[in-house]
Amino acid sequence: MRKLGVLGVVALALAMLALDAPAQRGGAVRGGARGAVVGEFIGGESAAKAGAVIGATRGAMDAEAKRRAQYQTTAEYQKAQHSNFNEAPPEVLATSPSSGSATKGSEVVIRKDGKPVVGITFPPDWKQKVGENQVSAVSADGHAWTAIATREGVKDQEAGIETIKKGFAKYLKDTKYDEPTKTKGGALVVTGTGKGMKSGINVVFAAGVFDSGAGPLAGAAFVIDENVEDHYKDTVRFICQTIKRAKDIAK
Repeated sequence: MRKLGVLGVVALALAMLALDAPAQRGGAVRGGARGAVVGEFIGGESAAKAGAVIGATRGAMDAEAKRRAQYQTTAEYQKAQHSNFNEAPPEVLATSPSSGSATKGSEVVIRKDGKPVVGITFPPDWKQKVGENQVSAVSADGHAWTAIATREGVKDQEAGIETIKKGFAKYLKDTKYDEPTKTKGGALVVTGTGKGMKSGINVVFAAGVFDSGAGPLAGAAFVIDENVEDHYKDTVRFICQTIKRAKDIAK
């Protein structure tokens, strides 16, 4: 009986490690929203499987939104300072500020010469802006920001990450980077922490560069108020799962 008990404990420990594995690739433990990016960025599943996965994650995202709303009524949330990316969006991917709008809750596709390059879907309550080669979005409470863009003229993923780091340097200070990670879908992802250049408020971030399959590389980035990172992991997971390369976008 004692052997069975020990084996049960070992099995449970292995199961817990397996669940945490996506957030530990690259030698650095990354939980919350950062772990979601590392684990889900460009999954590369078949269309049928991807649809089922996204549907399940949408349900988790909706449940998370309810929990987040409840958390925002607590004294812990209300006494802390929070980032407001509606007022100061960290346009770390853009060569020019986003200005146009997009239909909320629908897939947004970036095109080149009329042909699709990359696509993404944001939660329906996020405020979206569209630029020449990118689309960005901010959560309803202003605590989370994300964008996807083509990376014209960038020779490889490593160079793409370096250009994004330069973008972070314009908006963040005291940045600390984890080791880069290669995801299951072939993207190169980097995560880390920093502070808003003007606000001084702690944030976490993640960014990835991948082959769009249509010529240029593409990149996506997330910046989230550190105090609410754990309250955005399912939302970020959903966004990551909706990212599509050119071949997966309906023509």
